[in-house]
Amino acid sequence: MKHRLNLDKKDPNYILLKEIFKIIDSRKSQKILASCGFKNLNKQIFTFKIIFISMFFDLNVKFIINELNFKKELCKYFNISEVLSADQVYKIFSEQNEKMLLKSLNRILNSMNQTKRRGKKTFIVDATPVDVDINFLRNKKSKKHLEKLNLKWSYSSSKGHYIGFKATIVLDYDSINPVCILIHSGAPNDAKLFDEILENLQKRRIIRKGDILIFDKGYYSYKNYQLGINKYKIVPFIFPKSSFKQNKLNDILTYPLDVFKKIKRIKHEKRIYNTLKQELLKKLSSWSKFKPKRGKIEDFFKLLKQGLNMKEIHKYTSKSVAKTVFLNVFLGALIISQGFYSKTAIQQLSET
Repeated sequence: MKHRLNLDKKDPNYILLKEIFKIIDSRKSQKILASCGFKNLNKQIFTFKIIFISMFFDLNVKFIINELNFKKELCKYFNISEVLSADQVYKIFSEQNEKMLLKSLNRILNSMNQTKRRGKKTFIVDATPVDVDINFLRNKKSKKHLEKLNLKWSYSSSKGHYIGFKATIVLDYDSINPVCILIHSGAPNDAKLFDEILENLQKRRIIRKGDILIFDKGYYSYKNYQLGINKYKIVPFIFPKSSFKQNKLNDILTYPLDVFKKIKRIKHEKRIYNTLKQELLKKLSSWSKFKPKRGKIEDFFKLLKQGLNMKEIHKYTSKSVAKTVFLNVFLGALIISQGFYSKTAIQQLSET
């Protein structure tokens, strides 16, 4: 999406961004931000707009500020009444609390999709490397300096060696709405994050009994299949590796001990367990047919990285990286909410 800030009211990019800013400017969004402790809302919203313009058009903050100061029609189009300095934008962003930021962004997204939940839901889970733009050798950064910033050398099959973080995202399959974002320094093994992801989703009452969660092979382990059913009572549909043996999993998946503690409900609990087990085994027997479903999250990552420039982040602390990723994912979700829903539409937007 990289181009200059020359306003063209017929340009789909400007039209899309304006619609997104209407959501940010709405009384509902402002009320949510205020309830999450954000003060000086006009300045906060201006900061969000600048960051979104920066992500959307791949432009630096100082350039955008300069353009807004000289192009009043841009200010009017984006509903900006006061232009802050770049230093003010950086200061406001640095002072934002990452936990309250995530909470407010989630609440804004939820307020846009108030359809009452019915029946079981399907979620897609995946992780992507977040590369911070730091040249280790050129800048002569020591390992101690990296440790102070909570930065680690990491490795991913898609990037090779890099310095940065891992972002784990959970999408609602039907709406492609992000319901969970977790940031970890370095590149911890996906399989070891499985319990943490499900615990987060359960605590926030996002997942319910019988829901289906689709994971790629990185999360594969017999233990995780067992954990998903026994502890969380969901269908942990983790794509299997070549060494997978269905008979072995069938033997491992036995009733958990807590089933027998509920004397009056033993039959009911066994029925739930058997239903989850049989559904998992059925899906695993033909898992390759479900690859296109998991492709939705790959397209979403493509939108974030290629369309909204999350490929490299110019932030170097865990808090600033987390906040940048949260806003990037939020912007991606807002774009999808405006009708870029199909795989083709997301791919086209990523390549614009």
